[in-house]
Amino acid sequence: MLKENIGLRIVALLLAVLIWLQSVLASEQKSVVNLPINLLYVPQNITLEDIPQQIPFSVKGKGQDILKMMIFKPKVNIDASKITPITDILSLEDYSIDLPENVNVTFLGPAQADQIAIQADVFHQRIVPVVLDFEDDLSKERMHELRYSLDPDKITIFGPKTKIQNITSIKTTPIGRNELAETQSKLSLNLPDSEISISESSVLLTISGAQEATRVFTDITLPAAYVPSRIAVRVRGESAILQKLSVLEIEAKVNDVPDDNGIYSVEVSVPTGLELIDVTPAKVRLRK
Repeated sequence: MLKENIGLRIVALLLAVLIWLQSVLASEQKSVVNLPINLLYVPQNITLEDIPQQIPFSVKGKGQDILKMMIFKPKVNIDASKITPITDILSLEDYSIDLPENVNVTFLGPAQADQIAIQADVFHQRIVPVVLDFEDDLSKERMHELRYSLDPDKITIFGPKTKIQNITSIKTTPIGRNELAETQSKLSLNLPDSEISISESSVLLTISGAQEATRVFTDITLPAAYVPSRIAVRVRGESAILQKLSVLEIEAKVNDVPDDNGIYSVEVSVPTGLELIDVTPAKVRLRK
C-alpha cells in the first residue's frame, strides 16, 4: 500500500511539472540570452582583437519560441564598416538577427550596454628573410662550413602592424645532424605570434657541399740567397681546412735553372684538396 502511494505521488508530481512547463512554454516570457557575434563589412586593411564572442540580449516571446531560438543559436549581425585603427568602441545600434520562420520573438536590445569595447589595428604585410635555427652549437658550426640555399629565402608575413613591425626574420624549426646529412630537407617555419600569418609554411634546404673560401699566407720563406726571401701565396679550398692550414704545410722552392734574364721561378705546393691560386712574387733573383 505504501509503495502504491509513493508511485501515485511521483506520477502526480510529474503531471504537475508537465502542466507547469506547458504553461510556461505557452505564456509570454521575458528572458536574457547570449547570442554569438558576426561582424559584417570589416574593412580589408583592419584587424580586430579582443572581440567578445557573445552579447547578452533581452528578448520577449512565448516560452516555446524562446526555447527554439536558444536551440537555433542565431547570430547578431553587426555593421563594422566604419571601424578605423583608432576605434575602441563599436555601437550595437545597427544590428540584425536572423531567425527561422517558425520562431516568433521580439528583441528588446542588448541587456547590458549599447556598445562594446574593441581593439582595431591596421592589417599590414612585410617581406622578411628566413634564417636557420639549430638544435645545438655543433650543428651551427658545421653549417657554416657548408654551401647551402633556402627556397624561398624570403617570405611575406601578414598581420596587425603593431605585431609585425618589429619582426625582422622568420626562423625555421631547429635543424641538427640528421638534416646536415641530407642533400635536401623540408623545414617548417615558426610563427612568432598566433595573429601572424605567412605566405609559406615551409622552406626547402639544399646542401650542395663544403663551403669554399680563399686565404692568403704572406710569410712563406725562401732560402736567404734569393731576393725577396719571403713570398705570399693565395690558396682556395674548404673553409674548415683553410682555417686549420699552417704556413709550415705550404712548401716553396726556387727552380735551379734561371731564365735568360737570370731570374728564377718559384714553385709552390699545397696539401691535397686545396688549390693554389697565386704566388707573389712568382720569380726571384739571386742576392748579390
